Amino acid sequence: MLKSKRKLILGLTAAAVLSGGAGYAFTVYAVAHDPHAVHAGHSAQQAHDAPNAEPMHASGYTCPMHPEVVQSTPGFCPICHMDLVKISASSQQAAVTAPAVHVDAGMQRQMGVTVATVTESAMHKDITAYATIAPDESSAVSVNPKVEGWIRAFHIQGPGQQVRKGQVLYELYSPELQQRQREYLDMLQRRDALLDVVKTSGMETTNGPNSAMLGSLAKERFRLRDRLIAADMPPEVVDKLEKDRRVIEVTPVRATQDGIVQTVSARVGSYVNPGQVVLTYADYNRAWVELTLFPDQVSWLRNGDAIVLTSGLDRQRSVQLKVDINNLQIDPSSRTARLRLPLNNANQAFRPGSFADATIRTGARHALTVPRDALIRTGHGDFVVVDEGHGHFRSSEVRAGIEDSEQVEIISGLKSGQQVAVNAQFLLDSAGALQAMQQRLVAERMP
Repeated sequence: MLKSKRKLILGLTAAAVLSGGAGYAFTVYAVAHDPHAVHAGHSAQQAHDAPNAEPMHASGYTCPMHPEVVQSTPGFCPICHMDLVKISASSQQAAVTAPAVHVDAGMQRQMGVTVATVTESAMHKDITAYATIAPDESSAVSVNPKVEGWIRAFHIQGPGQQVRKGQVLYELYSPELQQRQREYLDMLQRRDALLDVVKTSGMETTNGPNSAMLGSLAKERFRLRDRLIAADMPPEVVDKLEKDRRVIEVTPVRATQDGIVQTVSARVGSYVNPGQVVLTYADYNRAWVELTLFPDQVSWLRNGDAIVLTSGLDRQRSVQLKVDINNLQIDPSSRTARLRLPLNNANQAFRPGSFADATIRTGARHALTVPRDALIRTGHGDFVVVDEGHGHFRSSEVRAGIEDSEQVEIISGLKSGQQVAVNAQFLLDSAGALQAMQQRLVAERMP
């Protein structure tokens, strides 16, 4: 009996030291010697709002230091490893009906207790995130030869080089393309010969066999000319072929639009075929901004919120965008969200592959709020310590919502006008848990 009593006194004293100091230790010691001291000293309430807690079974076991630990068989507390004690019906009723913690004005000054009023207020938040600039895939161009051949000259240094529309990318030597040019020249010679015959003989060309033949040659000319252009021979080169009537051995391949080279897979002397990509380039005037956001940031977003994007390459360059929730994608593996928005990058201050700083200026949110320091976050929920007046405090479970740099939204558990402790609320909450445990132990010792 003496050994059990010493263990009880030691456990209660340690809890009192963690609760706030020597003043509570004296109270605990008095309770251990006099069961009626709990009614003469400070009153208490269970730490986790007993009316909302699940009822304990009379045949269960709990930890003297941590009343929230309850199990149906004897054992050890998973938190402090003390022996679990049996719960009696009287201790259960005492814990449920425990009053609030009372702290006089002098003790409140020593503990530094300050209170704040629960009010309806407007919440603002600027979300800061990093953004990645990605190229617009729809503007990317893959350059691959339409005929077999060898690259005689290559005018691209490597990825990152800027190209202009009409610029020569590389020069191709292709026997297959030369054969197409010969077929085209042969057709032109047959057409010219037929026109000479008609001209010298004075025959009519509007009807008869000559007219049909000339029409057939005209169709053949357009077909062969289109085959040359489809093989990446520029139209002006085809015109030169018609004028000079001489096969062009090396054909220049030109860029069809402005862009920045992304990949290069061939060099001078490389043998290429229609199945090979020589290089790719994309129009950097159009790009995408990809912002990575966390769940607490996503809850603030609304359509139309302003985004200020600052270039990581030139800190003097910035653009403004608008939030579009339709472009929000959730990654189930990382539990993050990706906001993807189009960017008109006319000045190319935002190069694909680079980073940028994004600041999202969210709109005002009106909600019931308390200071951030007033909220106690635990593994069993969120709590605040409510000031009920005349030195009485009680711990109340709440449901918290969004928060900004100063305030936290309270969805349920509080009403406008109530007072909550901002400083020393952890000491008050610990004192409430200690007093609830004391009442349960006293009730167990009563016959």
